[in-house]
Amino acid sequence: MKEKTQKKIKVITAILLITIVGIVGLSGCTNQQENTTIKVSGAYSLYPMMVVWAQQYHSLHPDINIDVSSGGAGKGMADALAGSVNLGMVSRDVTTAEANQGIVAVAVVEDAVLATINTENPVLNTILEKGLTKQQLREIFINYSISTWGQLVGDANNTDPIKVYSRSDPCGAAEAWVKYLGDYTQDDIPTIEQITKVKGDDSMSKSIAGDPLGIGYSNVNYIYSNSTKAPKEGITVVPLDLNENRTIDPDESFYESRDDVVNAELNNTLPSPPSRLVYLVTLNNFTGATKDFVQWILTDGQQYTFANGYGAVPIDILDDQLQILEEE
Repeated sequence: MKEKTQKKIKVITAILLITIVGIVGLSGCTNQQENTTIKVSGAYSLYPMMVVWAQQYHSLHPDINIDVSSGGAGKGMADALAGSVNLGMVSRDVTTAEANQGIVAVAVVEDAVLATINTENPVLNTILEKGLTKQQLREIFINYSISTWGQLVGDANNTDPIKVYSRSDPCGAAEAWVKYLGDYTQDDIPTIEQITKVKGDDSMSKSIAGDPLGIGYSNVNYIYSNSTKAPKEGITVVPLDLNENRTIDPDESFYESRDDVVNAELNNTLPSPPSRLVYLVTLNNFTGATKDFVQWILTDGQQYTFANGYGAVPIDILDDQLQILEEE
């Protein structure tokens, strides 16, 4: 009898141990599954930098997954307003209407939009020597009153048409570019046969690289190679004749490498626009893991900006951006 009782006790003990181990095991599985995903979408301009930040932050916080997708600033804003993402990437200023709907924004980098042409352009040497003035660019992109490359440089024998490329998607790149040209919006770029609309920076870069008569505009990181820091094959930057003396002076010549362009942004040699701040936006306020991530971006994350083709947030406005994170 005593022996049977001891056997029962052993069986009950074994069952209890199995149950406890099972509970602990399930608890461990549950903790492993309690990962947080931060969803980010929007501006092509910020996408390369956001991918780097996401990778670096995930390596520090393996329980935080960051899902990043591009699609343009318009998509980033729309997704943020709909609450379908935690963060929208927006490469333009937030409008009053968007702010009234609860959008809150912090600047996270400085970037720029530059005009580009093909390396086989028929008047390439003249453009590189003299640059183009704001008025000339306005007559190409807004008025289309300059329609041939010969007309642009004063060569009556050259009748090659200027083939303009612009963006079809609502984007900060177009807004920054036309603001440099004057008091315009993206809608002021006409819809005419001579202007081809393409979606996204990748399509723009490929279009210019494949068309000797083309001219367009792109964010810096879609013009320059991330490995060589030189312009991508088939593309060259149109130098801006900022003082309009019809020659590119030494202080206007900063397009040879991506690093030179970023330094021109940081020291204000390249004006704003087409240089501009790029933002992360959210609905109502930054909270939880999303807030922690953006706070890291504005502090430790700034060390990655220059190496990836961006300017860090200017120090004189950095504290203001951090303060926005604390607002409720």
